[in-house]
Amino acid sequence: MSAQSVTGARKTVRQFALAMVACLAVAGGAAVVAAQDSAPAGQQPSVAGDEWPAPTKSPAPTN
Repeated sequence: MSAQSVTGARKTVRQFALAMVACLAVAGGAAVVAAQDSAPAGQQPSVAGDEWPAPTKSPAPTN
């Protein structure tokens, strides 16, 4: 086996390992986001002033 083929094999293995790490990082991030979105409704933070149904305002009289 020549030195050039060994270098090529190492480069291929290194690129494959880098691609695998990148894919695992993306999949891990997606799993974290999905886990946060699927939390029970009672545990989700609410926005201040988020009242539903919103109170309706009656128009001011124009006398």
